[in-house]
Amino acid sequence: MTKEQFRKLCSEKIIYLDGATGSNLQKAGMPTGVCPEQWILEHPQALIDLQKRFIEAGSDILYAPTFTGNRIKLAEFGLENQLESINEKLVKLSKQAAGDKVFVAGDITMTGKQLYPMGDMDFEELVDVYAQQIKALEGAGADLLVIETMMSLNETRAALIAANENSTLPVMATLTFEADGRTLFGTDPETAVVVLQALGADAVGTNCSTGPDKMAQVIRRMKSLAKVPVIAKPNAGLPRLNENGVTEYDMDAEAFGKSALLLKEAGATILGGCCGSEPDHIRLMKEYIEKEGERDLPSAENEKEAGADNNITRVLSGERKTLSFGLDGRFIIVGERINPTGKKKFQQMIREG
Repeated sequence: MTKEQFRKLCSEKIIYLDGATGSNLQKAGMPTGVCPEQWILEHPQALIDLQKRFIEAGSDILYAPTFTGNRIKLAEFGLENQLESINEKLVKLSKQAAGDKVFVAGDITMTGKQLYPMGDMDFEELVDVYAQQIKALEGAGADLLVIETMMSLNETRAALIAANENSTLPVMATLTFEADGRTLFGTDPETAVVVLQALGADAVGTNCSTGPDKMAQVIRRMKSLAKVPVIAKPNAGLPRLNENGVTEYDMDAEAFGKSALLLKEAGATILGGCCGSEPDHIRLMKEYIEKEGERDLPSAENEKEAGADNNITRVLSGERKTLSFGLDGRFIIVGERINPTGKKKFQQMIREG
């Protein structure tokens, strides 16, 4: 799929993603603590059966189970030297399930390593980690890429840069927001959408962390600055342990489907489910939205005009804050906090490059 084809598809209809992979495969027998990618390759029919059920439920895009298929996560199981083979086989399994009915997205997530100065990983090294997996996903025949369940905007940037430099596929990117409306690393929804669409993401949004009812406010905030389609992929409510010590989610398919209307009304046009969501959750999501009638989707030109209505002519973003201003507004000082005056250590760092 080309970027142009993806944009055209998004302008024509609401796109439905699949639901949870991990929680559903655990119900199919996958134990905790194993390498999911390896277990799936040893039990391929479990994945194929699940993804076929999502297609029957109405999904337009399946996520290949390559979620932790980067070399850092695979190294935890001694499988980093099999990265290309693992990603290729997993994409092909999803393509087998998809047939010619739906698209398959190569799935990418966080490495678990911290970037400098919080950790010891350089940004360039992280870009290379993602580039290796992205090349394998595109080579295996993925139709598009998805960067998901991201808690760090900086790490999302690294994955997106790696995609832009090593692939021509469309890229969707979703972050996970806490109850306070920020990611674990402090990024707000407005900043996320401004930075990621400026870096070339073809769709931006949020997944995991909460149910559709509580996710709607994040979607609304993203939509206020979005020039690309907005994605919502919520959990089936909140997790809890049942009497047998098994994790369950408190939102059944009926409640999930009804609540999905809030996400559509907030501006999401790419919708699916995350943890705890089963094929019935996706089926009822689609049924309720179609019952209400898919709202008219804006063309690219209309999107530009809509963006002008909010009176924001310029936006500057850091990692945790977005500042909007007009050309006729008051003078604004930006970056005063990194003024090296009186900071000898910082002056020395600048001198040393």
